[in-house]
Amino acid sequence: MPENIVGLDINSDSVAAVRVRSGLKGHQVTACGHVMIEEAGGLEEALKALIDQVGPEADTCISSIPGEYVSYRNVRMPFGDKKKIRQTLAFELETMVPFPVEDLLVDFTVVDRSDQSEILAASVKQAYLSEYLAHLQTNGIDPTVIDISGVPTVCRLLRQAGTPDDGLVLEIGLKRNTMILYLKRRIALVRTFPFDGSAIARRPDTEASERIEVCLRSFCTGVQNTLHAFGSQTAKTVRPQKVFITGSGALYPDTENLLSRFLGLPVERIDMATDSRVHMDENMAGAWNPQLMNNALALAVRQIKQSLGFNFRRDEFEVKKQYFGHKKEILKVAAFIVAVLCLLAVDLGVDYYFLKKRHKMLDQQIKEVFRQTLPDVKRIVDPVHQLKIRINEINKSASALPGIGAKGNVLDLLRDISLRAPESADVNVARITVDQDGVLIRGETDTFNTVDTIKKGLEPSVYFDTVTISSANLDRSGNRVRFEMKLERAK
Repeated sequence: MPENIVGLDINSDSVAAVRVRSGLKGHQVTACGHVMIEEAGGLEEALKALIDQVGPEADTCISSIPGEYVSYRNVRMPFGDKKKIRQTLAFELETMVPFPVEDLLVDFTVVDRSDQSEILAASVKQAYLSEYLAHLQTNGIDPTVIDISGVPTVCRLLRQAGTPDDGLVLEIGLKRNTMILYLKRRIALVRTFPFDGSAIARRPDTEASERIEVCLRSFCTGVQNTLHAFGSQTAKTVRPQKVFITGSGALYPDTENLLSRFLGLPVERIDMATDSRVHMDENMAGAWNPQLMNNALALAVRQIKQSLGFNFRRDEFEVKKQYFGHKKEILKVAAFIVAVLCLLAVDLGVDYYFLKKRHKMLDQQIKEVFRQTLPDVKRIVDPVHQLKIRINEINKSASALPGIGAKGNVLDLLRDISLRAPESADVNVARITVDQDGVLIRGETDTFNTVDTIKKGLEPSVYFDTVTISSANLDRSGNRVRFEMKLERAK
């Protein structure tokens, strides 16, 4: 059944939302919007303005938190079972994080499985998560999933054909940047960096362009140092094949060229709307801004049980199942099911009525045929069975009839005699007697020669051993010859 899903992306400087209608044929974008938090007067006002743009109608909401509120750790575990990892991960992180683990909510994704499982763990303060949910629920938003901004975009990118196995995704904002490294199509590293992108928000002039270039160069140096440190720490060869960029900073026309020059890698802007399963009409295409809305769209088309991303709606923050939350929808479905069952019952009733009527008519026809065939039988119980019994009785008694038992039955003999008699002969057969030994034919013809001709025609028959003319005499008028011929049957 098609479902309305809203992806809500919240980062340090803006909020964006995309609503899609998901079904078997893909995802149809039905609304999208973007609001700068400072311009709106704070997060609360920005959320209200965003709801006005996108609309409150949704069956499911999937949201994200800014990456700078999350702590990341790369951990090795001596087993691969996810249930065991989840049970022991908090104790493993206890010495790695500057906060009590009981104050954190921890989730993870598996980077690599070999003798030991390599885990990317992400933890967020429960106090922050409570405050975050309170902001959303005040505006009537209760997300089913809470991921990290930028991660769903990478997960969606990895599903697309042509994406290299190793790559780097940079989300460039106005205040903070996020770097996500994936290796062998698995997210391996997430880091955030402070960034001054205020010059990007203004109309670029010579001074602003120089400032942007300095900021991007510094950012790229931080990225390269982080990749080098990660490679040294994990003993991995870290060589991204391509860099993908999104975010407000990607709106600057020369961002691609500058990053490619500083990092020494090909750089490509992300546009989630180019996904073959994402569709939008011309009106939506005019409002669509990929660099500002990519993350929101990736959230909207994210699978709820996606294994590559994160979800902080767990433990005490897990969404409670509400069996009566959609009472109107349940009543509609129930009414539809009742209507279908009623129509099915009527259909079966009509079919049964006509079948019963046809059965009664056929039963009357069978009885009528039975009465015509066996008029002497007065009591009809099971006409078909009674007819079978009578047929068997006739077959048994037929063996006692004359001619049964010798070679050929009576009909075969008569047919053979008829075929062998000359067609041009003037013959009137008065009587034919058939018994087990032979056939006796009495009749009259025009001449004695005709009698001989009939005899010679019957002699080659396989049904008779001998053919004998018992008598041949002129009748009282002297014009016709009466004859009697005896045919001895073959044994």
